[in-house]
Amino acid sequence: MATERLSAYRMYFWRIEKLKTEMATRPLSEREALPYLVVFLALSTAVGYIPETVFNIWDGFGAAWSVLLAVIGTIYIYHQNGGAKGQHFLQRYFAIGWVVAIRWLVIIVLAAFAFVGVLEFVGVLNDSTSWYEFLFLAVAETVIYWRIGYHIRDLARKTTMA
Repeated sequence: MATERLSAYRMYFWRIEKLKTEMATRPLSEREALPYLVVFLALSTAVGYIPETVFNIWDGFGAAWSVLLAVIGTIYIYHQNGGAKGQHFLQRYFAIGWVVAIRWLVIIVLAAFAFVGVLEFVGVLNDSTSWYEFLFLAVAETVIYWRIGYHIRDLARKTTMA
């Protein structure tokens, strides 16, 4: 009984193909989808509490871009899932979104370290957000939504063929 409870809360953190194969065979139960929702909401809420040392216009553009992208990106992903004819949108969105975000986080953090190193080297790094930092983050966020859509479209095609 305890083993069943633990296996119901298993999450994928990296292996997107394995997750997609499992979800193509059968949809996640609501209980299996729950951890993805909880982690997504917890991290989304936590991000809102990260203090900024100096808030400027580029921080405002970044916040506006994030909100706009969340709306447009989610609609895009919904259509990649098949729109009104799609199946299991929310669980696919949260489960696949979680794995894609974890995978891209590794790449983005490494790229950010390199980016900050270059800014420091050329002497333009400061405490306030610049247009090029805004652009870096906007591109990174956009790529994540695009990749989530890619994997959900791939999964939607696999399930309609099965």
